Amino acid sequence: MMATRDELYIALRNADKAGDAEGAKKLAAYIQAMPADKPAPTAAPVDSDGGGIVDGAITLAGGLGKGVGGLALGAQRGLGKWYEFLGDAVGGTAPSMSDQVAGNKPKKSALSRAGTWLVNDADAGRAKMTEELAPYKERNPLLAATGEVGGEILATLPLGGAALKGVNSLAKATGATGAGTKFIGWTLRAAQAAGVGAAYGGVLGATHSNADTIGGTLADSAKGAATSAAFGGIASPVTGMLGAVAGNVKQRVSETAAAEYARQKIAQAFARDATGDLFTSGAINPVLQIAKRFNRLGDNTAVLADAGGRNSSALLDVLATLPGRTKQAVANLQHQRTATSGARLRADAESALDTQGQRMESTIAALTKRRSADATPLYSQLRQVEVVPSSNLQEIVKAADQLKAVKMARDIATAAQQPFSLDVAAPAVNGLTNQVSKWKMGDLDHIKQGLDDLLKSSSALKSDGTVTSFGREVTNLRTKLVNELDKVTTDTKTGQSLYQAARNAYSKPSDLMDAAKAGEKAIQQKGGAIRAVVRDMSEGEQQAFRIGAFEGLRDKLGSQSGQTEIMNMWKNPSMQEKLRVIFGSDRAYREFAADVAREGQMKGIQRIGQGSQTAERQSGMGDLDLSAMNDAAHALGSAKGGNLLSAVGSAKNAWNRVATPERVRDQMGRIMLMRGPEAEQQMNSLVNLVQRINDKNLQLSTRVGALGGVSGAQAANKLFAPPVPVLQTP
Repeated sequence: MMATRDELYIALRNADKAGDAEGAKKLAAYIQAMPADKPAPTAAPVDSDGGGIVDGAITLAGGLGKGVGGLALGAQRGLGKWYEFLGDAVGGTAPSMSDQVAGNKPKKSALSRAGTWLVNDADAGRAKMTEELAPYKERNPLLAATGEVGGEILATLPLGGAALKGVNSLAKATGATGAGTKFIGWTLRAAQAAGVGAAYGGVLGATHSNADTIGGTLADSAKGAATSAAFGGIASPVTGMLGAVAGNVKQRVSETAAAEYARQKIAQAFARDATGDLFTSGAINPVLQIAKRFNRLGDNTAVLADAGGRNSSALLDVLATLPGRTKQAVANLQHQRTATSGARLRADAESALDTQGQRMESTIAALTKRRSADATPLYSQLRQVEVVPSSNLQEIVKAADQLKAVKMARDIATAAQQPFSLDVAAPAVNGLTNQVSKWKMGDLDHIKQGLDDLLKSSSALKSDGTVTSFGREVTNLRTKLVNELDKVTTDTKTGQSLYQAARNAYSKPSDLMDAAKAGEKAIQQKGGAIRAVVRDMSEGEQQAFRIGAFEGLRDKLGSQSGQTEIMNMWKNPSMQEKLRVIFGSDRAYREFAADVAREGQMKGIQRIGQGSQTAERQSGMGDLDLSAMNDAAHALGSAKGGNLLSAVGSAKNAWNRVATPERVRDQMGRIMLMRGPEAEQQMNSLVNLVQRINDKNLQLSTRVGALGGVSGAQAANKLFAPPVPVLQTP
């Protein structure tokens, strides 16, 4: 026959009086493990009106008292065990001869006896509190459990503060928090919750221990710490998921909540886009790097999304694919960017080339007018001059005739409606004056022009602009002709050549026009050929060359393919070499290259929302899926019932189905497409957001760890408790 509870209490008191510590311990442990007796109808007071409010309040207060009292009695029991350990180490009264013969145990020391009394008194007190709370706990199990957990947390508040300080110090030492940190992920937050839980669990494991020795108490403490660390670590991500689902609902009804969550997600994407050890390690706030990028993008053309990288682009792409206002806003921006990209690149090229607003057409017209005004009077005077050809001049003209330059000269004169009377045959000698017949300077100048045209032919120039061997020889022949004509038209008194003066008046504007035309064709040639053309140019010719070069670039940047070719120059060394020569200086080239890189960065917006139509349809249908609400409800129910694994699965399903409601998506899209002063203000506010989020997450993880610590310690006592022996009454 099993002993009743009253009989066991009498046996416990008798064993305590007799000094039988071992028997008292077994009896106390057995009483604690006994199921609660069914209470009599009048055992516990109930609200006279039939309501359960008073009864529930008493249950909650009783649980709270048991939590606080149990911890105090556990501490008393631990102190008693320590006294017993010290007392046994010091030793009690030495046994007499008769005791040794009779086999009697030696008397314990006073310290050891005091420890035994503390242990027995604590065991009896805990058993009594359990018995008194039993009828209330049966009617209100949830309130009783809540009270017990709350009482134990309340009693260990000093421990929680110390644990929080320790975790924060460790986080700062490892760079996990601070003004420049990254977002703290679930791994670190779960580790923090596990650490706090272990601290709580270790203390509660020791105070709940029923072990007979100090070593057993320490083992129970270790078991409580391990179990509580696991509870705290698992509870942290579950809490995060449930909080995300709750926040999801809040974002649907609150404009402020939607805006705040939108800013958090954008700041997170920007933080992930940071590059460089200082930013990715958390030593410097990663969003600061994105803010600097945005400032470098310049005018009001850039939007916040342009300053990010792959993560922020992926975020905007999702927003533009899902239903909402962002889809149309991105489409409008893409259309505007496409229509104005060429104009921006043209303006960048004009600024870097420093053309001072001059265009090719107006420049050529001005040079033509200037050439006509300066050279026409001198050439009119020159055509009235006749010279006696020297034998050297005759040989030069003969060679030019063989190259058909004389025929070309005659054609030029005919086209200009001017006479051409030069005879290539040896000039006749006047019998009376014994002088050779004279040649007209107008005809000789036309022959020089024929050689000029010959030098422009494919026989003299290769396709890349370099001069052929034939071209070099024709150039030498032309030089000889010009030198002879300068000599025969030199005034002996002034030493000035009329032909040279006329040629200079004509050639200076003409050389500038040729330089401008060469610049216009430069973008189509190789870097070496361009370098050969500009090598011997004067400063004025170089300016004319840049005016022409802008015209060629302007034409190229007017087409989509041309824009793409220029924006891809960072991976095309040949284009880089060509542009370096065209822009004339490293400073001008770097300025243009930076502008092109900026435009390339902004061109990334064109890839947003260009996914398949299938993906867009699926996202649209998923946006209307209401089953997420059922998953959220199931997650909350599982968590309430203590089923953590089921709560994790349901919370994950709910989050994946409706991760971000349309109100928040619209807010996110609006922020990412901001520009100008509004965008700068928003970017500055994002810089301070990372630290605030991390501080909040660390505090939440600490609270979750404390709750997990208490729950884990209670679970450890049940998991690792030894079986209670069954005591039979005689």
